[in-house]
Amino acid sequence: MSLAQRSSIDAFHPAYAGTAWELGQGQALSLPIGPGARELRVLEGRVWLTRSGRADRPAQDVWLAAGEAIILGSGEQVVLESWPSARFQLLVPPLACPEAWSQLKAKRTARPASSALAAA
Repeated sequence: MSLAQRSSIDAFHPAYAGTAWELGQGQALSLPIGPGARELRVLEGRVWLTRSGRADRPAQDVWLAAGEAIILGSGEQVVLESWPSARFQLLVPPLACPEAWSQLKAKRTARPASSALAAA
């Protein structure tokens, strides 16, 4: 199963109810990113994303289709427009939460081999 097919199926899974943003035809949305990095994952349709520019980097336009994702840095300002309509998720990657990530990694490595087998 391709990533696009899986994302399309996941978008309708009951566990994802209320977790997706929706943009109707011709709608645009300005989003500040943060605190911390975020992953924007398109579930349906296409998104035209414009990243704000800085002195050291010009503004950037990116097209994303269903199943595609992009990492957005903390403090970025993005503008999204659907084409023709779109559903997407704005996720917090584990590395954007370094303390929690470190705790999880420590718990995984501290687990005795016997409990790891029992959990499998």
